[in-house]
Amino acid sequence: MGDDFTEAPDVIGINILGFKLPQLKHRKQFVSRIVRAEYDSKTPFLDDKYNDYYIELTKMDDWTKATLPTEYHDLWDICCIFRAKVKDIEEVIRMQAIKNPIALDLADGVRKTVSRNDVVNDTLNRAGELLQLQNYFRKREQKAAISAEATGMEKMIIAAIQGNFQPEAIEVMKKTAGVTDARLAELRKQAQAK
Repeated sequence: MGDDFTEAPDVIGINILGFKLPQLKHRKQFVSRIVRAEYDSKTPFLDDKYNDYYIELTKMDDWTKATLPTEYHDLWDICCIFRAKVKDIEEVIRMQAIKNPIALDLADGVRKTVSRNDVVNDTLNRAGELLQLQNYFRKREQKAAISAEATGMEKMIIAAIQGNFQPEAIEVMKKTAGVTDARLAELRKQAQAK
């Protein structure tokens, strides 16, 4: 508060559009600079401090780099990278003869970002596979525990049969152990064989 406004930093807004902005339809260029103006008088103000640029990528189809003034060539190179599909970046660099170092850095950054996503996806896939494997082993352990418990319960039922327990007690043990009637008949045979 109270500082000299002229010492404030310049502000530039860059809008990269994948469509043609209706308000800029009349512009025969893919990049437009918009400055602020007082509404009623239409007099520009702060145009040396605040600028908005609109880059309409679809309008690039109407030109080639060679048809543009030289001052647009660097911007053209950068926009070509924005427009390119990741898998086509190398071909776009070659076909458009992109030499701008910022555009080439941008392309390199895009490639690294995408390869990192592959690493992340691989890692997530491995994590998912590891979780499936852990669940498999957990289920096997549970089955083994249930089987061991069932074996122990079956041994108790055999001992109860051999000890001439009441049929009601054996029935309760059978239900608790989850033993079927057919399995109980087999256990009775085992008890008599011992």
